[in-house]
Amino acid sequence: MKFKIGDKVILNGYIYVSSNATTPAKKISNKVTNITRIAKGAKHPYNTTGDLGWCDEASLKLYEDPEKKYEVEIELIDKDKLIDYIKEHPENILVMNGEQLKKVLGL
Repeated sequence: MKFKIGDKVILNGYIYVSSNATTPAKKISNKVTNITRIAKGAKHPYNTTGDLGWCDEASLKLYEDPEKKYEVEIELIDKDKLIDYIKEHPENILVMNGEQLKKVLGL
C-alpha cells in the first residue's frame, strides 16, 4: 500500500460510502486530509479525516507542505583541487563513497 494511517494527502477523485461500494457517492477536488483507516484488499481501501468516504489510491497524492523550505549554506574548502578538476572536466562522472565525500567537504 502506498499510503499509511496518518499520512497527509490531497484527495482528488470519487469517494464511496463503503470500501467495497460499486457506485461513487460524490467527487472531491483538492481536499487536504489525513488517512485514518485502511481496508487492505478492498476496492477503495482508504478513508480520511472527517469520514469523507472511502477512496482509491489513484485519487490520493502525498501532501507536500509549501511552507517547509530548507536552505543550507556550506563553504567548500578545495583541499584536493577537486573543484578545479570538475571545472576543467565537466563531462566526467565522479563517483565517491561517503568517507571520500566527507574528506572533500572537510567534515
